[in-house]
Amino acid sequence: MTKIELSKTGFQINNINIEFPIDITVLKQALGDSRHIQKKYNHVYTWDNQGIMAFSKEGDQIESLAVEFEVREYDYCAKSIFSGEFIFDGEELFHYYENNKKQLVKLFKGDRSGAFILNGISVWFDKENGKITSLSISPREEEKEEEKKIPAPVDPTFQFFQPLWKEWISEINKIVSENNDYYNLAKGISEEDIKNHSVIEDEIVIPPALLNFYKVQNVDYDAVTAVFQFGVNNWSYDLIPFEDIAEEWISIQDLQFDEDDLPEQEIDFEKINTDNYANPKWIPFATGRNGDYLVFDTDPASKGKYGQIIELQNESWSREIVANSLEELIQNEINNLKNGKTEHFDFIIGKER
Repeated sequence: MTKIELSKTGFQINNINIEFPIDITVLKQALGDSRHIQKKYNHVYTWDNQGIMAFSKEGDQIESLAVEFEVREYDYCAKSIFSGEFIFDGEELFHYYENNKKQLVKLFKGDRSGAFILNGISVWFDKENGKITSLSISPREEEKEEEKKIPAPVDPTFQFFQPLWKEWISEINKIVSENNDYYNLAKGISEEDIKNHSVIEDEIVIPPALLNFYKVQNVDYDAVTAVFQFGVNNWSYDLIPFEDIAEEWISIQDLQFDEDDLPEQEIDFEKINTDNYANPKWIPFATGRNGDYLVFDTDPASKGKYGQIIELQNESWSREIVANSLEELIQNEINNLKNGKTEHFDFIIGKER
């Protein structure tokens, strides 16, 4: 039976010490002879009976390993699943996984599975429909303590965002498990994040209220949906990761009309200041993933309020103020959750079953 063991002191396969990049002769010493297929861009070594594959760009040094729990149809895939033993930090891997999901690290944008990192090696979980189908093992430097991101301090004027976030998180946690694939809460933004992403274009900047909101907590991107969202007018708006706000802002500007082509607009011009698809000083912070957004208004009309939240609808050109401030929007969401208005979580909760 194949035994893989990753500990704080080393990485072994069948009691043979393994170090990345792995010399193929060392791997064959640990696992025996393999089947070899040369692809256009890499070499694949497959141990069919053990459910293990190894990948190499040049053919002699292995950059990553795959441990398979499902037989796939590709010619390079193992013909049997892995039935051996995987010990991670002194514990059977899947037992460790169940008890330590909070330690999973997202390796890339949109990663819903996550990886454990130990001794400079990552073990990433490939999941399909909530089921783990394979593991990818590759080198990855652990984050040094001094390099770990430290959230920027919240300005005194915006301290109220801290209890608001705490209450919002508490209400969401009553509905959705923190282990849900779409649970996307992240650390608050750092000074480096602010330096790199707060200026969108020329004089278009992310306002202090939004900056301080994201200083408390940020969210991770997910390509499908996300737990941290707002239910507004029977639609779900996912909170945009701070670093993606500029990109979403550009998407809105791309929809601006030439002056001669502007359609008529039926909006409250006394409160909402725009003469086109959108005012460039509207900062998007939540997306409906259909071209609709919730935006933070930094340039209201004469009877409007700075910081009012506008629902910007794409097809209908509707521009509706849905809250007088960001804090009001969050409090409304908290109140809705307390009152059982949780329909926008139905898909997410369904994935837990």
